Amino acid sequence: MATLTVTAPSSALAGALQPTADHLRVPTVTSRSTQADATALASLTALLSSDHPVASYPSALPRALRAAADLRLPRLGLQFHALLAKTGLLADPFSASALLHHYATLGPLPHARLLFDRIPKSASPVAWNTMILRYAQDGFLNEAFELMAAMDESGVPVAMSTWNAVLTGCVRGGNEELAVELFGKMVSAGGMGPNVATLNTLLHVIAVLRRFDVLRELHAFVLRNACVVGLGPVDFDRLWESLAAGYMRSGCVHYASHVFSDVRTNTCLLGNLMVSGFLDSGQRDQAFNVFREMAFGCGYEAQHLPSNSLTLVLPYVNLATKRGLEIHAYVYRHGFECDTSVCNALMAMYAKRGELILAQRIFQRLDDKDTVSWNTMISTFAAIQDFDLSFELFREMHRCYTRPDDYTFTSVLNACSFAGYLRQVSALHGQMIRNGLCHSFVDDLNSLMDAYGKCGSIDSAQKIFDETNCKDTISWNIIISCYGYSAFPHQAVILFHQMQAQGYRPTRVTFIAVLVACSHAGLVDEALRYLEAMHRDYNIPADEAHYACIVDCLGRAGQLQNAYDFIKGMPLVPNVCVWGALLSSCRIHGNIHLAEIAAKKLTELDPQHSGYWILLKDIYEKAMRWNDVSQLQRAMRDKGIKKCPGYSWIEVGDSELHRFLTADKLHRQRNQIYETLGGLTKQLIDEGYEPGIGADLTYID
Repeated sequence: MATLTVTAPSSALAGALQPTADHLRVPTVTSRSTQADATALASLTALLSSDHPVASYPSALPRALRAAADLRLPRLGLQFHALLAKTGLLADPFSASALLHHYATLGPLPHARLLFDRIPKSASPVAWNTMILRYAQDGFLNEAFELMAAMDESGVPVAMSTWNAVLTGCVRGGNEELAVELFGKMVSAGGMGPNVATLNTLLHVIAVLRRFDVLRELHAFVLRNACVVGLGPVDFDRLWESLAAGYMRSGCVHYASHVFSDVRTNTCLLGNLMVSGFLDSGQRDQAFNVFREMAFGCGYEAQHLPSNSLTLVLPYVNLATKRGLEIHAYVYRHGFECDTSVCNALMAMYAKRGELILAQRIFQRLDDKDTVSWNTMISTFAAIQDFDLSFELFREMHRCYTRPDDYTFTSVLNACSFAGYLRQVSALHGQMIRNGLCHSFVDDLNSLMDAYGKCGSIDSAQKIFDETNCKDTISWNIIISCYGYSAFPHQAVILFHQMQAQGYRPTRVTFIAVLVACSHAGLVDEALRYLEAMHRDYNIPADEAHYACIVDCLGRAGQLQNAYDFIKGMPLVPNVCVWGALLSSCRIHGNIHLAEIAAKKLTELDPQHSGYWILLKDIYEKAMRWNDVSQLQRAMRDKGIKKCPGYSWIEVGDSELHRFLTADKLHRQRNQIYETLGGLTKQLIDEGYEPGIGADLTYID
């Protein structure tokens, strides 16, 4: 601990204490407390200028010391310390406590502790409380607790102010659990009763804690003692607000609602918390009721609703109802149409419900677009597979000098993955490096790896995987999936074993990727063993996706009857994925009987899905059962089922993306394309291939 040297006061001390800007630096008097501090210093200056000894007025120096601390004048405190030492007033508990307060307020802390160890403490808790409070405020809770124990041993009663000081220190340091434990000791210490300061300190603890048992105890304590300590209406409302916030954060919506109803004057902060809690628990009607009360000032401190209240409730509003129209009207009536956060929420709401034209209209009218605005529209068009517009918005975002974030790149990478836009993925990779998003953010690296893999660049995905130092389970899942869906499924199985060897725990997604790899590699026995190990070794229950992989694996291997028997023995009700896997296998191997069973189940589960009807039609065509083809087509027309056009994308030239339909006649280069296709078909025929209806192209080694 540093040594504090006490020097005698200089002869010019009286002059140094003159309340001038150069020496005292007394701030401009703007409040009653500042005026009192300046008066205390002026009084001491007048005393030093007179012939009266300072010791004759022992209260002058302590008042001046506290004034110097409040006015942030540390050098003046050192001079006062020297004056106390020379006049012998350092032995006075009142003067010594004032000096300790000065050092505790302005520091350094070692000087304050050295002074505390040397001055008399007598029976007054002032010096103890000052030092304990400073320790608690600076986060030295162990030292604070040691001083409290020493205070008790020395016979000085631990005052409520001391308990409150440490309790405040715990709360300020983020040690809410420790604050609750200390509060329990305080209540049980010799009948010590709480005061207003105690309950006010508990406000933060009540709001932050997510432990229902502790909240219940604190709630009961407040009910028992609120009237005893004389809480005013404002303090009472603050306590009730904190209780409601604590219950809501703990997920106890019922208790929060009861407490919330007892608050007489709510704040928008509490209202937002209640709205958010109700929405998270699925109680949208209650959330909207609170929102309406906030919007129209029913019991709230202000009638002008903050914009974050609107951003909370807008994504959950159904525009087809009167409620949606009410909020929409409120937005425009109160001038929120220029608020970027509110417009972002409006765009997300419209996009979620398929009202893309309205979402785009709001976006175009918004002058102050931020990153969230662009992200909302880019991700929206990527989700509906309008990749051209997603890429155009991304380029326009750059032209507007809006910096993209990791969510922006993830959205565009997803679009590239669906479109097979490999060059654009490489360009995005470079931009992410320049924006510093590829060094430590594992989520961004996973998105890149996934995009490269889906675009067929397995080597690029493997390179990112090898260079990533912060791999997680998702990283392994992605690289296993990349190989599982490619022409190298055996490598996916090898990676799965490497993942286990390096201590990563597989998830349900991991096993889906491995089962897909087994299906593509024809590893039927291995797939069945993995399915069993998933539950036995990792306690992961199999779901419809895992069972669909097994059915696909058996079907690809030609074991169609085993696949059908496996479906009948499933512990779950087979869904469209399971029956779809069987129908696809029947198409490959031409099993009409099982195909009709699977198709019947599929049309019962999803009667409007055209894909299942088309698959069965292809099977009939391959078997040349033209009557069945005609009946199936007639049934599709009667039910209004139409085949959705399937688009394909191909990247040509310098990052130019072309989109095609089956038998497309609209492409500007259609003549050259069909001429080239005819040449390729002729070459295939010359090599011995016989094209036929329903021909299945499979990988031949």
